Amino acid sequence: MKLFRTKVWRPVDLGLFKWANILFGMIVGAYLADFVKDYLWLFIIAVILLAIKPMAAYFSNDSDHIKPL
Repeated sequence: MKLFRTKVWRPVDLGLFKWANILFGMIVGAYLADFVKDYLWLFIIAVILLAIKPMAAYFSNDSDHIKPL
């Protein structure tokens, strides 16, 4: 079985995948609410650090990161 492969996702599949991840996150968040509250600033810093590269690529005028299908 090939682990990584190129696949064109249908909009319905993307929507179902998105909602499955949202619901999973809500369940995990319900169990870990106290832990997240205790370390909120660490989570905020992690979110900012993880968002830097995608945001830089999005706002960049360089077209090297855009690959045609």
